[in-house]
Amino acid sequence: MFNKIVSAAKCVTANIKNTFFQTDKNLYQLSATEKRGLNVVYILPSDKASKAGGDKVIYKQSEYMQQFAHLGVTSQILHPRNHSFAHTWFEHQVDFKRDNQLSAQTDFVVIPEVMVVPHANMLASLGIRYGIYVQNGYSASIPLYFCSEQALRDAYNGAEIILTISDDSSACVRLAFPHLADKIQRIYYSVDCNKFKPHAQKENLITYMPRKLARHSELVRFFLQDNLPAGWRLQAIHGLNETGVVDLLSRSRIFLSFSEFEGCPLPPVEAALSGNLVLGYTGEGAREYWEAPTFVEIYNGDIKHYVQEILLAIEQFNSASAGKLHAQMEQVRNRLAQRYSAEAERQSLEAFLKRIAQS
Repeated sequence: MFNKIVSAAKCVTANIKNTFFQTDKNLYQLSATEKRGLNVVYILPSDKASKAGGDKVIYKQSEYMQQFAHLGVTSQILHPRNHSFAHTWFEHQVDFKRDNQLSAQTDFVVIPEVMVVPHANMLASLGIRYGIYVQNGYSASIPLYFCSEQALRDAYNGAEIILTISDDSSACVRLAFPHLADKIQRIYYSVDCNKFKPHAQKENLITYMPRKLARHSELVRFFLQDNLPAGWRLQAIHGLNETGVVDLLSRSRIFLSFSEFEGCPLPPVEAALSGNLVLGYTGEGAREYWEAPTFVEIYNGDIKHYVQEILLAIEQFNSASAGKLHAQMEQVRNRLAQRYSAEAERQSLEAFLKRIAQS
């Protein structure tokens, strides 16, 4: 059994290394075609199995930047190791870059924190400007599994700007690279509150995503199943496209969060906007929006307390004070919708573009 575990770990490690850190050659080439304006190119891995919220955020922000075309700004998504790849689990209308040829005059490349090494060095060697997008401050150290600390620091030192997705990610960057604090630019994502909204007929349904801390969610399910009141049920959100996720969240009353070391976890926001009481882990990054009574924090690993709080929440929904709870949750929903609105996202993206245009 031990040998199988070691073998599996080596396989996963090799896959991560091949996906993010291959350094056998420079993937990029200088473009011979002259361009005009500013083109923001977001590079991303090409993992068919991934349904990460971070990729959806970047797709949507690249798509949104197309609205700045009248200002001479365009944006593209580039999957440098698989030019034909595109996420299909959510709707989008992004412009894909289908080659690795870049212009040192007009292209500005945004690298996710997990791909900083070796991509930053590859781009710098060609004189391509780049920034780093830290969607998860706790993933910023991942490249250290395969590179030296100096290589990682060189990559960050060479970045013109460091984008962060949350207050927590900003704090992580300041802690790891205090001398680069002036490079930080906070970016907000937006969630469509007209899409993620409560169904008129809510069901006694508890939803969760088993791909996040699967052992924890399985333990909660195990201890909860014989204590659930009649008429209540658990439903895993797994293998669905965005439409399926929207439907389940709109009908459920409680969403269980199993976030761990995340920058600004998206599912709890979507769940809360869909009218769910959200129970569970903040993953640290969610603390900026974790507001009672909509959000109830459980310390990571406290499974018994987790189950107790679920049962308490069910009692609240079944009590005479349920109307007051719904009214308070609606107030939190309104503040959440404003915090992660299209306007907040627009302002943060414009601030980013203004900074790199002046560089």
